[in-house]
Amino acid sequence: MFRKPKQKPKGLWGRLQLVWSEIWRTLVAGMLVWVPLLISVWVTWFFVNKFILGTERLIKDLVGFLNELGAKYPRLGFLADISYVYGLGVLLVVVLFLGTGVLTRHLVGRRIIALGEKVVQVIPFVNRIYRAVQQIRDTFMSRKGGIFQRVCLIQFPHPGMYAVAFVTAEEGGLITEVTAKPLVAVFIPTTPNPTSGYLVYVSPSEIMELDMTVEDAMKLIVSGGAYIPSRRKESDTLGQTESSVVEAE
Repeated sequence: MFRKPKQKPKGLWGRLQLVWSEIWRTLVAGMLVWVPLLISVWVTWFFVNKFILGTERLIKDLVGFLNELGAKYPRLGFLADISYVYGLGVLLVVVLFLGTGVLTRHLVGRRIIALGEKVVQVIPFVNRIYRAVQQIRDTFMSRKGGIFQRVCLIQFPHPGMYAVAFVTAEEGGLITEVTAKPLVAVFIPTTPNPTSGYLVYVSPSEIMELDMTVEDAMKLIVSGGAYIPSRRKESDTLGQTESSVVEAE
């Protein structure tokens, strides 16, 4: 049976619902523009405030402590002459990153870093966090940040229901060896928080690829389906047309 087309809302209540629906979609579209920017700014400020400015505050407190020692003990009077210079913490962080980079690029430095990693891996609880962060870093670095290879549609959580997902790996590794089947790793994000989800292994024949960019798929998931993406080819053609118009002008 074919579904009957939706009729236009009648009455004041129906019109209010239509207006609210349009307002909600417009609100979600605006949020999709601002949320990534706000999150980026917040993460950057968190790093600057906790790491760079935190180091700055630590050095300032250390200089104050040394000055107090110099004033309290005459033999350490030279410590009272140490003055705090604003920006020393930023300089220290830059020197730390540069020094670590130089060590990493040389064999001796790599051995020192490897020794430090072995020490960290021995510490209980800390070693688990360190390994998890290392695995995430290696995943993104090896794939140059493109952990989500393709956008697809799979039947989840049961046949007849479909979920937007991302292909993360073509090779199954140990999973393929155990099941003796060619399987593909697929990540199914949750709505509206796409950072959590489910990792499933499915047969390549069960994957229905979508002509959609990863960015559009993320917008679709975060908006709960309110955002309707266009085909990738159409968006690419539109972008090329706009750029041609700008060049012509």
